[in-house]
Amino acid sequence: MPIDFENITDHTGVRIYNFDAAKNVDEDDLNEIKKLMQKKHFICFKNQKLDEDSLINFCRNFGNLESYPEKNKTKKNIQIFNVANISADGEHLNENDPRVVLQKNNSRWHTDSSYRFYPALYSLLFGKETLPKEASGGQTQFSNMLLAYKSLPEDIKEKLKPLHQVHSYNDIRRLEPSLPELTIDEKRNFPPVTHPLIRVHPDRAMEKSLFFTSNTSLEIGGMSFKEGKELHSWLVNFISNEEFYLTHEWELNDLIMWDNRVLLHRVLPYDYSKYRRAMIRGTIEGTKPVYGPFSQIN
Repeated sequence: MPIDFENITDHTGVRIYNFDAAKNVDEDDLNEIKKLMQKKHFICFKNQKLDEDSLINFCRNFGNLESYPEKNKTKKNIQIFNVANISADGEHLNENDPRVVLQKNNSRWHTDSSYRFYPALYSLLFGKETLPKEASGGQTQFSNMLLAYKSLPEDIKEKLKPLHQVHSYNDIRRLEPSLPELTIDEKRNFPPVTHPLIRVHPDRAMEKSLFFTSNTSLEIGGMSFKEGKELHSWLVNFISNEEFYLTHEWELNDLIMWDNRVLLHRVLPYDYSKYRRAMIRGTIEGTKPVYGPFSQIN
């Protein structure tokens, strides 16, 4: 049966109803999903029935899965990260628990695994427990960086062209000081990296997008510290424009999939003490570095 989909916005996102991610995916359906991801960057598969194993199996259709850096977060399987304020045993965690603080940091615009030399390709997030309709917050918002780049004034494009940002997993601790330090091995495995602020996409006829994050650092390199912070703040405000948005209103058993190369995302804050929210995420490894305007691309 062909995959039926409906557009969410003109520029980003589709919903699919007649698909079962727990089953083996045939080649035609896989190719259709990849085409939709390239064109619309975000897919919501409705009414799924998944656990960690079946999510991992579906993710493997798109590449190898990342393993999460820290060994003691809310997960049982090293390839699955629980985006949750609930422990792996089902306990509703205190909002000051480090595992929840890490989730709160996700309310800042970011792209997954930007702290890796090869940042993530796709992320897939399954809603096991979602907030009730009357709750405020909990949605996941996405901002389209292809559109954002096209909308930049020309003088800003020129200003950004040579600039990079440092992405450091350990530097999350600067933003969230209550988080415990990484171990020496964790720091060794994930040293800071820099990526161009303008990303060039060889698979999109060299189209350009913005590529930065707010959950690992709040500065831009290549200029003074003060200027870098001011530019970063300007960029955050610029991409926080509803014309670039897709806002996902979660329903139970939604599976969402997005392209980290061209979308930034954030969760809207909610009452972490009052409500339970539990999701499992698999992340597809990137296989290429972030190319910039001055990269030598073969």
